[in-house]
Amino acid sequence: MLPRVVVDIDETLIHTSRRRHAVASRILGAEIPPEAVDTMSNQRLFEQYASPEQREREGELSRMYWDLLLCLDERGLELLHLDEAVPHAAEALRSWEGHCEIVYLTGRPEPMRDHTLEALDGFGYPVEGTRLVMFELADWESFLSGNRMALQEARQRLFISILEDGPVARVVDDFPGYFRTYTKYGVPDRVGLLFSPRRTIQRFLDRGATRVVENWRSLIDDIPGS
Repeated sequence: MLPRVVVDIDETLIHTSRRRHAVASRILGAEIPPEAVDTMSNQRLFEQYASPEQREREGELSRMYWDLLLCLDERGLELLHLDEAVPHAAEALRSWEGHCEIVYLTGRPEPMRDHTLEALDGFGYPVEGTRLVMFELADWESFLSGNRMALQEARQRLFISILEDGPVARVVDDFPGYFRTYTKYGVPDRVGLLFSPRRTIQRFLDRGATRVVENWRSLIDDIPGS
């Protein structure tokens, strides 16, 4: 049985910075520096660039933001072309082909499945013989209704479902908060990808990462389970 590897998608394989910037700019109608979407939280971004009138509509505008970003509003599909492949990631995953089973685990909701597979294929990531595990719309509805833990709970539920088919040898993810789940369920190789300047190596390690890399180059010939 081949070792199994779980890989996150957004900001791990696909940079969504330009799309997130376009969505935020469209919602607020403001001149937002492109780098702000990666250096500031959504809350901080709103506080700094929203008008007084918009601040009174924070809940409504937040929902509009997520509906566009998750393509629940079909106008969000027009912005998918802004996404970019993370450098060296496709080369690394291609080098792992035949040596492991790749499972993509993403917070994108099920209605984005076809668009996500098309993007992965277009950016050169393995698609045939892989598995794509996605959040349900209900997970996002719960989060947008005020359950701040909804996404963490969904991630854990889906990760457990992946484990039902066998153990996972490696996980690669850019979000430190999910590493407690990966640690809890015994993944031996927990790789943090240091993408956002708002995160630190120590933050990953404190939450359970076994190592942290700044880019995919070092993983190109690092075959899982070898």
